[in-house]
Amino acid sequence: MPNPEIRIEELTSTEDLRQCVAIQRATWGWKDEDLLPLRTLLLLNKIGGLVLGALDRNGQVVGFINAFPGFREGQVYLHSQMLGVLQDFRRRGIGRALKLAQRTEAIRRGIQRIEWTFDPLEIHNAHFNLEGLGTLCRRYVADAYGPSTSSLHGRLPTDRLVAEWHLVSQRVRTRIESGAHGPEDPLPATSSAVHLPADIADIRVRDPARAAAIQRDFKRRVTDLLGKGYCIAGFESASPPGEVSYRLVPFQPQVLTS
Repeated sequence: MPNPEIRIEELTSTEDLRQCVAIQRATWGWKDEDLLPLRTLLLLNKIGGLVLGALDRNGQVVGFINAFPGFREGQVYLHSQMLGVLQDFRRRGIGRALKLAQRTEAIRRGIQRIEWTFDPLEIHNAHFNLEGLGTLCRRYVADAYGPSTSSLHGRLPTDRLVAEWHLVSQRVRTRIESGAHGPEDPLPATSSAVHLPADIADIRVRDPARAAAIQRDFKRRVTDLLGKGYCIAGFESASPPGEVSYRLVPFQPQVLTS
């Protein structure tokens, strides 16, 4: 749970949203060309989007999350673009609190789906998305954003998985209530797994060429399965020694009730 002195609220003022721009710089180290500018943040609340902030007791914005309105498969949804928290406030549950507040507000508006993209090589984020929040993934976007000015990406192509958060599904409710989906649950006979080295974050720093090869191999294996109608439905940290695993199953409506 986040610090009780942190409150989550919708951000609309110019000053609060200006702090969100500063958080982008502090979190990702982007140059101006990659930043979401103040004028766009101001626009979001006027067109059905959303900006939520985590504020400390002094009213400083220490984290934020934003979303654009979207339309897919005949329904309005939210595309959640970024979530950033200042370094001194991380590991306090603020990111989770922002996501859950975003879900609550979306449901209040009658929206049942939020999507966002994430780097599949960021394994802690993957575990949070798939196991902590109950998302699933059916799409892989190669080099989604082109070259990044952030050193965090290690000059690799910005490949991304698209997380689908079906907000009122049994799958999501179960994960949120329990905090995670137990890796001991048996997988269907038709399930498959795609592995990554557990130390991929270190590999990106010390051996960029190897990291690029791992990324290419992961892309090949995952897109092959997604193309056959599979979806990513889970993430296992307790894989073979030194590895983590994405768990894929054939997509059926029952996946949302598991």
